[in-house]
Amino acid sequence: MEINGERCSGGYLTAEAFHTIVTNLSRKMNMSSFAMRLGSLLAWILLFSPPFLIRSYGKEVGYTLLAALFFYPLALSRKSLAICIPLLIFIGAANIFHAQFLGNMIDEFSLATLWRTEAHEAAEFLSSINRQMILVVLCWLVASFGCGYFLFKNCTNGTAPFQKWEKRILLGIGLLWTSFFAFGVTQQFTVNDYVHKLRHIYPMHMAKAAVRYGDLEKEVFYQPTLPARPSASQANTLVVVIGESASSHRWSLLGYQGDDTNQSLRQVSGLRTYKVMAHGFNTAKALPFILTGQSAFDSQRNASPSFLDLARHAGYKTFVFSNSRFNDKSEDMYSQILRRSADVYAKVGNGAHDEVMTTWLEKSLADDASHKLVVLHTYGSHPAISQRYPRSRYEGADAYDNSIRYTSDLLADWIRMVDEASDAPSALLYVSDHGLGVPPCVDSPRQGNDQSVLEVPLAYWANEAMRSLQGSEEVAISEGPLEHSTTLAPEILIAAQGYDVRTAMPHLQDSRKLHFDGVAYAELYRDDACTP
Repeated sequence: MEINGERCSGGYLTAEAFHTIVTNLSRKMNMSSFAMRLGSLLAWILLFSPPFLIRSYGKEVGYTLLAALFFYPLALSRKSLAICIPLLIFIGAANIFHAQFLGNMIDEFSLATLWRTEAHEAAEFLSSINRQMILVVLCWLVASFGCGYFLFKNCTNGTAPFQKWEKRILLGIGLLWTSFFAFGVTQQFTVNDYVHKLRHIYPMHMAKAAVRYGDLEKEVFYQPTLPARPSASQANTLVVVIGESASSHRWSLLGYQGDDTNQSLRQVSGLRTYKVMAHGFNTAKALPFILTGQSAFDSQRNASPSFLDLARHAGYKTFVFSNSRFNDKSEDMYSQILRRSADVYAKVGNGAHDEVMTTWLEKSLADDASHKLVVLHTYGSHPAISQRYPRSRYEGADAYDNSIRYTSDLLADWIRMVDEASDAPSALLYVSDHGLGVPPCVDSPRQGNDQSVLEVPLAYWANEAMRSLQGSEEVAISEGPLEHSTTLAPEILIAAQGYDVRTAMPHLQDSRKLHFDGVAYAELYRDDACTP
């Protein structure tokens, strides 16, 4: 008779045979236990992998492993797993979905955009979701749910003894956390400091985003520091048109060959156009650089004035008209900057065709004030693009081209209105906050992170009286393919108001220094125009 490969004499199990059987079974159980523990560790690591899945860089492998190990003790209890697994699945899905549009993880500007989005804009956003985005998120949900189920089912809840390698991992993790918090105590870290230091440990970037968004909201009503008033201005009338989602890659005046999208602007005398670098993939991040010449956080920290604040301070009557869609029940930095120094403010449309602003511009130009600054915040080419222009008048096959052509026609009309309103020095400046991704980087124009999103048009028109003024173009504008960023806009505007640029905006980011999130723009798309 044989049991587990051991022969038993006379049908009885000898002590030696019994010992051998127990040893063999123990080895098999240990091997099985090791495989289960290792499988659980790998499943746990996968739940922390979205940063690597979004950007497959070598360093993201290290961050993924480090994050999984830092939080590994939570994988040893079913109670903690019941909270962690759904949370990690949801956070992973949200970040992967977000990356389908902007190519990066959720940050404070994502939260700012979320909170200022109203129902109609949300519906338009949802309509731009394609099958590939849904499939990618579904793949994550299936894989992460499977890993979560495996983890929960095989969690021993402390009933099985730890393996040596597990003990070493837990000891190392304990030492890391203890050392980190001890160092923080010696350095007098605040909660913000701890969150900042842990920002690369997924999913702590979500905590960082929430903290930084809270800081933005806390200082939303900051009062800007104003310089001495200028002795004289150059322009009596300034019109600023803030565009939306227009890429210079679709401006025919800037080299686009697919359609003459700027036909109506070609014969406008005194118009100059430039391709400039935007400072963000979305409005929340990009717009402050147009308003104050620096980021939202730097604007608040430095109590920086916007070009609108400076205009009112210099004696201009200020008008602000917005056709942008945003949740006006939620006050944010961007609406506050536009409102605080506006003598006249009106939300004249809610994503209607931008021609709704023409009447308001006409009324402003007819105002008796000797010096006027008018801001038109347009809805431009914001998705859903086919709704951004009158389709009865623009019947081209490409909706994005149609929207750009419509904007060009409006600019031509508005320039004519400014020119006819007065012989005094006048100017109009147009700049888009950011662009859209265009083929071949995406299937159709939409939010993205390719080069066409960061390269936007800036157009500057001055009437004959303005052009004839000595020094009417103090800001030296390079004629190269891309030599400036969108901070060129406030540079031009505050110079036209009579200020010395560096005195009026001492913290303004020089438009000639092309850096995006600390990376030289020339290096950003060196290998691939679709992926920074």
